[in-house]
Amino acid sequence: MSIRILRSLPPALALLLVAGATSELRASGFQLREQSPASQGNAFAGVTAKGFDISAMFFNPATMAQFKDSQVVVGFSYVAPKAEMSGLSASRANYAGPLAALAPFGGTAINGPSAHPDAAQDAALPNIYAMWALDETVKLGLSVNAPFGLVTDYNSDFAGRYHALKSDLKTVDVALNLSYQFHPKWALGVSLIHRSVEAELSNAVDFGQIAFLGLATTGNMAAAMNFRPTGTAAPFDGKATVKGTASLPAYKLGLTYQPLSNLTFGVAYQGASTPHVKGTVHYDYPTISAAPLNAAFQAVIANGKIVNAPVDARVTLPDTASLGISWDVTPTFNLGFEAARTGWSAFKELRIKFSSGQSDSVTQEKWHNTMYYALGASWKATNAWTVRFGVATDEGAVDDAHRTPRIPDADRTWFSAGASYAFSRALSLDFAYTHILVKDSTIALTAPMGSPDFLRGNLNASINSSIDIAALSLRYSF
Repeated sequence: MSIRILRSLPPALALLLVAGATSELRASGFQLREQSPASQGNAFAGVTAKGFDISAMFFNPATMAQFKDSQVVVGFSYVAPKAEMSGLSASRANYAGPLAALAPFGGTAINGPSAHPDAAQDAALPNIYAMWALDETVKLGLSVNAPFGLVTDYNSDFAGRYHALKSDLKTVDVALNLSYQFHPKWALGVSLIHRSVEAELSNAVDFGQIAFLGLATTGNMAAAMNFRPTGTAAPFDGKATVKGTASLPAYKLGLTYQPLSNLTFGVAYQGASTPHVKGTVHYDYPTISAAPLNAAFQAVIANGKIVNAPVDARVTLPDTASLGISWDVTPTFNLGFEAARTGWSAFKELRIKFSSGQSDSVTQEKWHNTMYYALGASWKATNAWTVRFGVATDEGAVDDAHRTPRIPDADRTWFSAGASYAFSRALSLDFAYTHILVKDSTIALTAPMGSPDFLRGNLNASINSSIDIAALSLRYSF
């Protein structure tokens, strides 16, 4: 029994660490929608059908067919999320079975403040686009984007530290995009993508409880009792850190249809991908000065194989299907509509393998598919100025029963505004601002005996979140 419990720890920890490819970021789950400052101004409404510049190729490569001249766009979005917690309380899981009679740990409080300040870190997301008009029907594009990612960081005394401390994930897509106008009303697009993933993720480890379990279940109660909690203190806390990288191909397909000169429809599909993340797990162990006690502790660590080692894991990144409608109501006024479905239900599990000899561990996820809806408008006020505004709703992928500190996802409402200024026919500046209201949510995690969260404990909290995004880009046509 002790071996089974101990061996379940490191995989479960690392699975959550790799799953740290999630955060309080700008679309459902850990998807990043902020890839076009020009289209952000109207909340990306209609971007799958028609772009204000070539950055729309990120959403639908077929939209490049609408631009006659070659073009370069360089931009970035500065994302400032806020995720504050209140009403924090945490406790160790209650033991069951034979261990119930040896339960100085079962149900004891995990110390930590009752509130936590903003744990979501600001980030700048660059995006670069270039398009060459090979002829009137064929356009070739190059783009660099960060489609998934996060940065969150909790204090070391966070009551939920066994669930999460730091989560820092970056993805970079370098894509070759092609559009072909095969009919005056129809255009087809395809993107071939090289995706790179880099992660550094950590959480605390309750080595006191691990040592107690390992010693108590082998009958060494005299040593085991030295690791019981003193009040709510946790003198035997340690830390696990996973670092890993991956690279893999991905793709997008798109189509646009223009039945009328002032009306365009677009559909696009981004395929799912499964990065094979390879890296290492590193453990920081508590210092135990008493030699006999340290020897007993080291025996538990060796028996459980809780050691630094290479790891690998596979994480599913979802597919996205989108529909856009762009309607030029007048030569100067445009209305756009966007609907996008992200297939988060494919995110069924996280599985990790350790070279140290531990058996695979699987964390089951209960994510569901999400919908994004946007409605926006654009008005060309003068020859130089164009202004935009839009609203959107974005469903969260995680329900209340499965939300974790790494994934404080919830429903969102977007309010966007933006403008473009044309210095000349060739040179323009685009800027946008978005405020996102995130629905107040809760964390209510329970850790029954035998569950992957057993050694992380129970956790309850209320989350108050919001997001501000400022974006800027410069485009040049030639």
